[in-house]
This record gives sequence, structure tokens and C-alpha cells, in this order.
Amino acid sequence: MFLPASILVVALLAQPAGNLPNEAKGLHILWVPSAMAGLSNEPPGFKVRDPITQVESTFTRAEDLEPMLATLPPQMKANGVWISTSNAFLYVAEETAQLKVLADLARKRGVKVFLGELAEQPKGWKELKVP
Repeated sequence: MFLPASILVVALLAQPAGNLPNEAKGLHILWVPSAMAGLSNEPPGFKVRDPITQVESTFTRAEDLEPMLATLPPQMKANGVWISTSNAFLYVAEETAQLKVLADLARKRGVKVFLGELAEQPKGWKELKVP
């Protein structure tokens, strides 16, 4: 599988998911690339349902997810953030940079981040390790 350089750095640092937190109890994010936005009628960005308000939103900037990360219920925080992706080659450099920002924000809050391509789920999850 071809990976853009910015995802490649993150992916090389990813560990295969062994004893994972429970995916069903974590925060799920659908990462829609701008290349797919017109085809899927979904806006590009990180699509997520707020666990407290149950409102679904799409954020183009990872920083906009920080308030949600700060208020995650303890059980959800313990089980991590699970980001479903499209094919890696569809993401442009600006989008992959936002993934790194999101992973950094989560790490600072003690929340693990898992990444998995939709076509490889449920067994393709990998934990992101961002230096």
C-alpha cells in the first residue's frame, strides 16, 4: 500500500494492535479525505459524534476536537480514539498533518489513538505512536 510521506512517518512508528482497549467503547472518528468529499457527499475532515451531546460534526482542523478530547467520559478515554480512514493515497499533505496534530492532542490527554483503513477493519487497527 502506498503511503504519503507524512503518514509514512507515523505509520512506521505504529505498532500492530495486540491487547487493544475495547474499540466499541472508544471514540470513533471517520476521516474523510478532500478527494472523496465530492463523491461521498460528506464534507472533508474528521467526522465524529460528540459522546456527551450526541451531535455529529465534521472538523477540518484537529485542534477543533480538543474540547471533545478534554471532556471524554473516563471509560471512553481509557478505550481510545479509533480513526477509520479511506485509502492512504487519497489524503493530501495538509490532511495528514492534521492527523499528526490530532494524535499529539490525544497523547497529551493520555488517550491512545488507533488508525484503520475501512477496507481492513475490524482486524487492521494499528496504534499510532507519534514522537
